[in-house]
Amino acid sequence: MIRLVYVSSATKEMHQEELLELLKQSREKNKEKNLTGMLLYANGNFFQVLEGEQSDVIALYNKIIKDERHRNCFEIDQSEIEERTFGEWSMGFKYLTLEDKKSLEGFSEFLDKKMQPHEFAANPSEVVELLYNFKQNI
Repeated sequence: MIRLVYVSSATKEMHQEELLELLKQSREKNKEKNLTGMLLYANGNFFQVLEGEQSDVIALYNKIIKDERHRNCFEIDQSEIEERTFGEWSMGFKYLTLEDKKSLEGFSEFLDKKMQPHEFAANPSEVVELLYNFKQNI
């Protein structure tokens, strides 16, 4: 199994209803392939971790990078894993509000920066830590 983490920028401001529809579609497709993970959306950027069999994760990621709802997709991390961190989630999701960011001690400044995906890619450990820390605090 592998874990793949990426960041990207939305091509337009995404409203919560649009994100919830994306989540519904993702959950249905991910269950079919036994994929798990988490999607965060903040300041026009997506942060996502995917877990599963390598061929399935790579196939999904190749579809994701072609999705017109976002651009500038940067892979932050791809690692072999022994077990899933998000095993109980076909796709966890959170639209990060200002209040959410404030509750993530140590990460509010990171998330408040207006950065492009390649700039987040320069800080991969912060992105990965953000996703795992957020999971622990949900």
